[in-house]
Amino acid sequence: MDRRKFVRLRLLLVCSLGVVAAVPGIACSSSSSTPGPHVEPPADASAADVDAGNAPLLTGPVMGPGRPFTSALVDLAAAGYVEEEYFLEGDASAYDWQTPPGDDGAWSVRTTTTAHFKTRFLVRRPTDATRFNGSVFVEWLNVSGGIDADPDFGYAHVELLRSGWAYVGVSAQAEGVVGGGFSLVPGQQPLVQWNPQRYGSLTHPGDDYSYDIFTQVARAVRSPGAAVHPLGALVPARFVAAGESQSAIRMVTYADAIQPVAKAFDGIFIHSRAGGAAALSAGDAGPLAGLLGGGPPVAHIRADLGVPVFQFLTETDVLGAVGLTGFAGTRQPDTDRLRTWEVAGTSHADQYLLDYNAALASEAGSPTQSCTNVNTGPQHWVEDAAVSALQAWLKDGTPPAQADALTLSDAGDAYVKDSIGNTLGGVRTAAVDVPIAVYSGQSSSSSILCSLFGNTTALSAAQLASLYPTHDDYVGKVTAATSEAQQAGFVVAADVPLIDQEAGSAPVPQ
Repeated sequence: MDRRKFVRLRLLLVCSLGVVAAVPGIACSSSSSTPGPHVEPPADASAADVDAGNAPLLTGPVMGPGRPFTSALVDLAAAGYVEEEYFLEGDASAYDWQTPPGDDGAWSVRTTTTAHFKTRFLVRRPTDATRFNGSVFVEWLNVSGGIDADPDFGYAHVELLRSGWAYVGVSAQAEGVVGGGFSLVPGQQPLVQWNPQRYGSLTHPGDDYSYDIFTQVARAVRSPGAAVHPLGALVPARFVAAGESQSAIRMVTYADAIQPVAKAFDGIFIHSRAGGAAALSAGDAGPLAGLLGGGPPVAHIRADLGVPVFQFLTETDVLGAVGLTGFAGTRQPDTDRLRTWEVAGTSHADQYLLDYNAALASEAGSPTQSCTNVNTGPQHWVEDAAVSALQAWLKDGTPPAQADALTLSDAGDAYVKDSIGNTLGGVRTAAVDVPIAVYSGQSSSSSILCSLFGNTTALSAAQLASLYPTHDDYVGKVTAATSEAQQAGFVVAADVPLIDQEAGSAPVPQ
């Protein structure tokens, strides 16, 4: 069976984890852009002074001209949702280390300078307040490719919409707003160029201020004041900070350095991180900025963090890609405030996300990249379960299921595989326990881009016939494995019939 796919890669993922920095002449978005005017704070300023000064100005919904960039690529109206865009303008603070950061994540920071900003954020919310589950998913939009992108909404939109979450996507970094940094594809248009009539008034002083900008957007949505209400009639109870890939690395820094002083969120979702963390400022980025975000090369989640943190890792992330230091060296035990899922059969990005993103990639003028056998594994099913579990954790105090780590060789540099070739350990699903293919987070492709999309190798007709004498036998085994995954907490009940339907339409055996 020919599984060759020619796919349009969305720019947000092609330099995820800073992978292209290892290649001469190619670079990802940097940790800062051209800075705006700086105002030095008092010498004794501390992180508690972040909100000193004028309150930010919240305006919207923005009515045009044109429509918001990174608009949802699904029919929100059919799901009972509305999408709106807002602007936030004010003064943001930059941070620096109080003491050199160690690998335990117990970091102390102080504010340094302030600068003016005006950014935008997207809101997707239920129109019926009775459908709202009380939780707001706040995604740090990914800018690795020079444009704003929403990969976590792409992966988890089915669960977010059907379970009544509100969603906020924040243009936190300069690259997506005004450009001026590095991106994988030169010439991509930031917001102010893509639609100057709509976004020409936006300004960003550089990524040194991105953490405080992200905080201020969350606070503005939580407590918007009398005039503008981004959530409409919804009354939020819980805010979750989220980021995937390049944004996940910044989420690690946010969790360890910013959340303890800002206290803006009730939980943090870190999806596809590396072993290290992002820099606080361009000045301390150092030579590893492109690879690990410029912060500490090994960064655990601090033990004293007062809010739940959920880490979601693929096979690509655990071992790293193209020579990157992977997450495996940063593993730490689960606690009552930390859960980590490493998901078997998954890659850093996959066909599901490519399919979701195809429309925006075309609109943004992204180049067509030919990749073969892209991973078609179960990542989106498991992220649905993670989002559902996170809601229960925050609302009821019920912690998510604990999962085994992916099984590594004694040397720690390769996965231990089953007889078919799928990785052992980790979060288990029917995709790897009732296989019709080998799903890998690694790729033999010489392309930096394609290496992040893993690999799918279909089993031969003879292999399928030996494993599943009849189609009903295959479907029955999928149903049993999916039921087991559901009972373990790694698949949600609403997805079970969808997985069964997918199995029913599969040509197995051939």
